[in-house]
Amino acid sequence: MAINATDFTIDASGNIRQATAFVPGTHSRYSTLELHAWLQDLADNSAPAGDDLVSILGNNPSELAGKRNASRPMALTLLPNFNINDATAQWFKFGSIEQNSGNDLYTGLKVLGSLVASSPIYIIQNAAKITKYWQDADAANFQILVKAKSGGALIDSGNITVFSRKYGQTYSHFDVNLAAGGEQAAALSTSIDGNVDTGTMTPAVCASYFATAIGGTGGGTPKITLAYGDTTQDLGGGQGALLHKGTITLDGSITLAQAYQALMWACSESSTINFNAIPGWRYRVLPGQAYAENIAAPFGTFAGGKWFVAQGWWLTGVQAADSKNYQLVSHTGVTETPPTSIAVQIGGVVAGDYVLVGRDNGSGGILDTEYTVSGSSGATSITVTGLKADTPASGVIRIDGDRYIYTGWSGTTVSGLAPALSKTYTNRPAFIPLIDAVASGPTINSAQMQFGSNFTCRYRVRNGGGSPIVPFESTLAVTSNGGSGTAVRNADQ
Repeated sequence: MAINATDFTIDASGNIRQATAFVPGTHSRYSTLELHAWLQDLADNSAPAGDDLVSILGNNPSELAGKRNASRPMALTLLPNFNINDATAQWFKFGSIEQNSGNDLYTGLKVLGSLVASSPIYIIQNAAKITKYWQDADAANFQILVKAKSGGALIDSGNITVFSRKYGQTYSHFDVNLAAGGEQAAALSTSIDGNVDTGTMTPAVCASYFATAIGGTGGGTPKITLAYGDTTQDLGGGQGALLHKGTITLDGSITLAQAYQALMWACSESSTINFNAIPGWRYRVLPGQAYAENIAAPFGTFAGGKWFVAQGWWLTGVQAADSKNYQLVSHTGVTETPPTSIAVQIGGVVAGDYVLVGRDNGSGGILDTEYTVSGSSGATSITVTGLKADTPASGVIRIDGDRYIYTGWSGTTVSGLAPALSKTYTNRPAFIPLIDAVASGPTINSAQMQFGSNFTCRYRVRNGGGSPIVPFESTLAVTSNGGSGTAVRNADQ
C-alpha cells in the first residue's frame, strides 16, 4: 500500500510528522518499507514541493539494512536529520525505524499464536502499561512499532512483556527484547476458561472478596487475604513440614472454585488489586521468587474440580467439602496433596446403644480438656483456637460437658451450633468427640475428617434401657486408613 502523502508532512529540518492523529480501526498502518519507498520517491524530485520538503537538492533521507523485500521486515534508518516522533510512529509496522545516529529506535512487534477472537492485548514496559494506540480487535493481526531506545539509552534494556488477560479466558504473556530492531514476535495463546462463570462471579463480586485497601469494594472482612513471608507447614498428606513463601487465607465462606475465579479476575487487565505492591495485571509468580510460571492462570490452574495452586503458596481456610480438591507445591518444588479423608467406626452395637468416642488422654480416660473456649449466650458459632485439622467435618462439641451439634468448621471457627449456646462460657474446657450419638444399627460412624497423623481414641458404649449392658470401654488406633473398634455387649443382670 503506497503512502498517502496527505497523511504526513516533512519540513525543512527533516521532521516527518503526521498530518492527522492515527485512529485505530479507521486508518491502516504503513510498513517501514513503504515509508522508505515514499521518502526515496520524494528524494529524486528536482525540487521540494508542497509540505514535503525533500528533493535531490537535499540529503538522502533513508536507507535499508539490505535490499528491498516486501516479504521480509525491514530495518530502516532515517539519515540525519530526518526523524519521526512517537505519535507519527503509530502509523507504521513491519520492521524498525532507527534515527538520530542510532540514538532512537522504534522496533516492530508482531503477535503470533492462537487467540480467542476477543482477546485484548496490552504491553508492559518499565513496569507500566503502554497507552494503547491499537484496537483490542487487532489481536488476530497485531503489528505495531514500539519505542525501544530514546536519547541513546535502551528503555528497560529493550525489554517489554506482551499480555493478553481477559477475565473469562485463560491468560497468556510473552517476554520480548526489542534491542536488535527489525520485527520481534510475541507468541500468545488464549482460550475460553470453562472454570469461570462471569455471569455469577462478576468483576464486582470478585473485587468484593478482597480488602478495600487493596482495591476491593466489599468494605468488610475480606474473603481472601494474602500474606507474604516464610511459613513452614505440614499439609498432613505424608510430605512432612515444608517451607512456603506466602499464605492464601480463605475466610471459610467461599469454595475453592470461587477463590480461583476471584484471583483470576485479580490478575486480569482490568484488575485494581495489588499483590505485595505488584499490580495484578502484571502479576506472574509469588513476589520475590523465580518459580516456573503458570502463564494461563498465575495462581494455579483449575481442572476437574481441583485447584492446582501455584508454587510457594500455603492455602488455609478451605471448606471441609473442598478438603481434597487442591494441590500445593512447596518452595522447594515438592508436590503436596491433602491428607486422606477418613472416618472412625464402632461395630458390635445395636440400636439404642449410646456411643462416645474421643481422643485418649493417656491416663485411662477421654481427653475432655482438649480446648479452652469462650462464647456468649445465644451464639451459634464459637472460636476454637488450635482446632485440629483432623476434626470431623460435622458432629458434636462438648463445652464444660454441655452437648452442642455443629454443622461445619473452618480455620478456628466451629459454626452452625444447635442449640445456640445456652449460657455464656468464659475460658471453659471443651472437646470435640469423633462420635457422640445413639446407634441406629449394628455400626455407627463418625463424619469424614482429614487424616493428619496417627492417634489413639477411647470409646465407650453404654445402654441402661431396653437392652441393658455392662458399660464397655476400650481404645482404638486411628491411622491413614481410619479406625475401627468393636463393642462387647454383656448383658447387665
